[in-house]
Amino acid sequence: MNKAVIFDVDGTLWDAVSVITESWNHTISRFLEVKSTITEEQMRGMMGKTMDEFTALFPEVESTRAKEILACCSEEEISYLQTHPGKLYPGITEMLALLHKEYDLYVVSNCQEGYIEALLQACDLGKYFVDHECFGHTGQGKAKNIRVLMQRYDIDKAIYIGDTQMDYEATLEANIPFLFVSYGMGMAENRRFEAKNPSEIPDVIRKMRYFSL
Repeated sequence: MNKAVIFDVDGTLWDAVSVITESWNHTISRFLEVKSTITEEQMRGMMGKTMDEFTALFPEVESTRAKEILACCSEEEISYLQTHPGKLYPGITEMLALLHKEYDLYVVSNCQEGYIEALLQACDLGKYFVDHECFGHTGQGKAKNIRVLMQRYDIDKAIYIGDTQMDYEATLEANIPFLFVSYGMGMAENRRFEAKNPSEIPDVIRKMRYFSL
């Protein structure tokens, strides 16, 4: 049986909101039609959404131009993260090293291309993961990208770990169990399984008993 544990990024593996906000404000300062700066609260509210939705941060800008500005922000964000990475949640590296011994690990996010790679490189986590998929590569949301990975690697059973209601709903669509991490940025209703910190994740997975069926 091919067993996989699939991770969300923001709010699950790391918190990069402050760094991303810095990067975007630096970029939009070059565009005179953007009149305001982005707050960390605004950026945090966007995390987990598909990248095309981030144009909402430029409400005063016409749609086509907002997409152009978004593209610049997204591209420059990747370069910025490579030298100014987000902060891993305490215990993430140790948790991944432990799970890596037993399961194949993957990442699925609604981010742009290059974002997951920036995380893996900057935080030296690439050695733990088999592969990753994202909205920026496929144009698809999390549920479909989860299924893409499962089909690509003939995965029989998978668990998705995330921190938001959107993550939970994606698992319902993908028909796999969800493990909610309450240390992250969001909330999820009707969740059955929860980890309060990264060190609890391996034990919660074992208690789920999903892979033993």
